[in-house]
Amino acid sequence: MSFNALLLIVLVTYFGVVLLEGYFSFRRSSGEADYLVAGRKVGPWICGASLSATQMSAGTFVGTIALHYLTGASFIWAWTGIWVAYVVAAIWVAPKLRRYSAEHGGLTFPDYIGDRFNSDVARVVAAVVILICYIVFMSAQYQAGGVILQTLFGLPFVWGALILLVITVLYTTIGGMVAVMRTDFLQQIVMATGAVIGLPLLIAYAGGTGNIAAVLADVGPNYLGWHFGFRDLFGFALAFGLVFVTAPYVITRYYAVPDDRTARQAAAVALVFNVITAASVATIALTMKVLYPQLIVADAASTVYAAQVLPPLMGALVIAAILAAIMSTVDSVLLVTGPVISHDIYYRLINPRADERTRMRVNRWATAITGGVPILLTLQQLGIVQFIVNAFASLLASGIAVPVILGLYWRRASTAGAIASMGIGFGVALVLYWQGQPALPLVGKLNPVIPGVVASALSMLIASALTQPVPERNLRPFFPGLSPTSAAGGSR
Repeated sequence: MSFNALLLIVLVTYFGVVLLEGYFSFRRSSGEADYLVAGRKVGPWICGASLSATQMSAGTFVGTIALHYLTGASFIWAWTGIWVAYVVAAIWVAPKLRRYSAEHGGLTFPDYIGDRFNSDVARVVAAVVILICYIVFMSAQYQAGGVILQTLFGLPFVWGALILLVITVLYTTIGGMVAVMRTDFLQQIVMATGAVIGLPLLIAYAGGTGNIAAVLADVGPNYLGWHFGFRDLFGFALAFGLVFVTAPYVITRYYAVPDDRTARQAAAVALVFNVITAASVATIALTMKVLYPQLIVADAASTVYAAQVLPPLMGALVIAAILAAIMSTVDSVLLVTGPVISHDIYYRLINPRADERTRMRVNRWATAITGGVPILLTLQQLGIVQFIVNAFASLLASGIAVPVILGLYWRRASTAGAIASMGIGFGVALVLYWQGQPALPLVGKLNPVIPGVVASALSMLIASALTQPVPERNLRPFFPGLSPTSAAGGSR
């Protein structure tokens, strides 16, 4: 049987399984809390696998391999930001957010912003930042899917992207968080298997580790050294780390677990999966440089590895792993962007009397629409996948990291501080990207996340110092030591 025929069987089977999971999850979901946070009863293995699968997008299995292929080994240090983020989230961020969601009914990231800062304006600013960033992010995922299916089957690029879009939007829209987390678990197993299973054959095919090291040493003086300097790697690590501590698609995972212990265990499970994958994708990329030193499209390196180096069945599993990485990220993003429109804008601001059935219907339509919009950016092919993912991480971290962290640990953080922090931080990073990341006075050229986060933090500190703090009733869910001197309530 040919590779393409075997691959088609594997992919059709795989797509069928995730669609069936979407259907059965739909049958099990009984309301908005089930749809958005899986009834808050997800265990550590499912949650941990979902956390890891969500983070490991096309940026990992397509973009990161491409970047290592082009630049060498040094990019692996960018992963340290994510690894530190797992620890920070498990100890300091996840427990507070989980308790807030369980005790005060928070379902979305803008719920946290609106409740903590007592402001519907802050809720809307958070919603706008999220929508812009995640539309850019999803465009990269669809681009990767289009490249893969075009390379393998000769499909037009846009058809490959659309196939992935339709399948992912369908099972997410139908099944909600239950479907997403259960399929993420399956997809994480597929990803981990796909990342590791072919390494011994790949290394042997390239002549062993000694030959690989010798060939790579001749590629260039910095290929096995420091192509990226400390400033670049710090920027990458900061962007990815802050995003993974505070990203809405991560926060909603912690909303879905029953207790703090489960949240910490889930972070540990995700960290193990992540470290294994980081080492595997770097090895794949560097070895592919030895075997195929002149690939025209670096984003195709992972596909060439699966289709031309590995045995057919193993290669088909690797392709399934790459597509699983894309789908597991897109489904998680959709459960952020859709509810931003249906829950945070429609229900909270436009029609607070809407019954649950109406909210669920709007939710599904909003999820489908926000899943389709990024295809317009995908058609532009804005750059290699990893550079688009880097831009997303920088923009999102600049907009939301400071309000999340200071909102949890600084009582004085005010409504005006949150609004200024999100708007100015995001705006600074966006302008720097728009202008091509120009050199800045005194410091030179920086990843936009660094000036973006600095501007966000300064805005929060200055605006909070000049304005009144939020009422105690809004602080109490996050600072339980406060005395109950105010009536319950808030922006909800």
